[in-house]
Amino acid sequence: MTLISETDAWRTLLHLKDQMRDLSLGALFSRSPDRPETYALSLDDLYIDYSRQRLNDDVKQALVQLAETAGVKAFLQRMISGEKVNISENRAALHTQSRGTASGNTALAAEVARGDERLQAFVDGVHIGKIRSATGQPFRAVVAIGIGGSELGPALALDALKDSSAQRLDVRVFGNIDGIAFKRAFAGLDPSETLVVVISKSFTTLETAANADLARSWMQKGIGEKWPGHFAVVSANLKAATDFGIANDRVFPMWDWVGGRYSLWSAVGLPVALAFGWSVFNEIREGAAIMDRHVLDAPILENAPALLALLMVWNASFLGYEVEGCVPYDTRLALLVDHLQQLEMESNGKRVTQLGDVVDYATQPIIFGGIGVNAQHAFFQQMHQGTTAAPIDILIPAIIPDSDRELHDMLIAAALAQADALAFGRENIAEPYRHHPGNSPTTLIVYKDLSPTVLGKLIALYEHKTAIAGAIWGVNSFDQWGVELGKTLSKEIRSMLDDHATVSSSLGPVVGAIKRMRTP
Repeated sequence: MTLISETDAWRTLLHLKDQMRDLSLGALFSRSPDRPETYALSLDDLYIDYSRQRLNDDVKQALVQLAETAGVKAFLQRMISGEKVNISENRAALHTQSRGTASGNTALAAEVARGDERLQAFVDGVHIGKIRSATGQPFRAVVAIGIGGSELGPALALDALKDSSAQRLDVRVFGNIDGIAFKRAFAGLDPSETLVVVISKSFTTLETAANADLARSWMQKGIGEKWPGHFAVVSANLKAATDFGIANDRVFPMWDWVGGRYSLWSAVGLPVALAFGWSVFNEIREGAAIMDRHVLDAPILENAPALLALLMVWNASFLGYEVEGCVPYDTRLALLVDHLQQLEMESNGKRVTQLGDVVDYATQPIIFGGIGVNAQHAFFQQMHQGTTAAPIDILIPAIIPDSDRELHDMLIAAALAQADALAFGRENIAEPYRHHPGNSPTTLIVYKDLSPTVLGKLIALYEHKTAIAGAIWGVNSFDQWGVELGKTLSKEIRSMLDDHATVSSSLGPVVGAIKRMRTP
């Protein structure tokens, strides 16, 4: 397989990179006064301004040529139609089917619809009191146990919507196994009023299995042998779930063509539906489906996910940026960066192509970020005057319901000020410590308000950005073999923590220190 770096489109961009090296953003704006209008796109209640990115018209056209050379549009069609684009695992990546985007497979669509009917019946049954606890009381709290995408996607949606959507139940999500996470998740809850949802595709994930065992013990102590009535499971492994003690009608399917970090739209979103109701969950999915239609239909330069993907490829593979930031000026998106770290870095943090060829170019940058004004007082100093810069997505809500208008205007002004300061800087030769060199790229993403539909659009925007960037780099955005070695070693090292176990030479001192600290 030919690496993308061996194509004419790539070589053109390498040539243009040299031309752009000494061309500042200030100069680009001076040359093109209409740049803010021509380097922007609008998609209903989303507006994306990429005029502060370090590229010109020649680079834009070359990036379009790169996307065409990589077959981005054909790749998207193959993915959404259900072809096995995950080569290493011989699987489709059909998460779009979970949110109603037709794959053309009517049998599969019918199967997904049946799963949704069961899921909705369960959610509605809990909310109207038809499905009750073993003691006859209505459920008032839900604890969802998962790790990775089984935790991060639902946690993001729960946190993002809790201020604007009526919350039916107290829903908590956790995944860590340090003991404190479990304690906090179950703090103050009554077993007789609590429902536990275990989310695991394989139902063998060590962290989730360990926490599920603890939750079962907690429930058994509270209500005894009727504990299974307080559990629901989302998994592709029906046998493992029933072996755990859960009845078939409480196990909701998670298909093997849904990757964890792309799974919010499937039954993995059960905690979100339990929190806000089925209609709100469906609104999130409809927002994502709107983005699906857009990514399939829009030309590359009018295609929001493709544009973000091409900007990332340009910045990472050509301009040499190893880090990319995401800074929402919206407390409701506090967990977006956590989600994007898994979505983007687990998807595209790869050094070999789908066919195993080692790449000779940079792929996925490290994702970091924080919430708006707080980030300004944390890491923005380095962004303005440090020796390492990074492109940053700045997300801005045009409206925050019930927010003080003056405060909200201050928030928007702060966000826009950072974008201009990063781009254009301010010269101060007399006082070098006040000099701001500028020329740091940003993309402004404005949305009307963080409704469930807009949230779905934003998450799907980044999903498609990730898949498109992976297609250009030629990597598999749907496997994660890099996390497997640590799991294997963890099992081996676990036995070394026993009192008289043999310890490897590399870990001997630190294991010895741990054992000494544990000694009474």
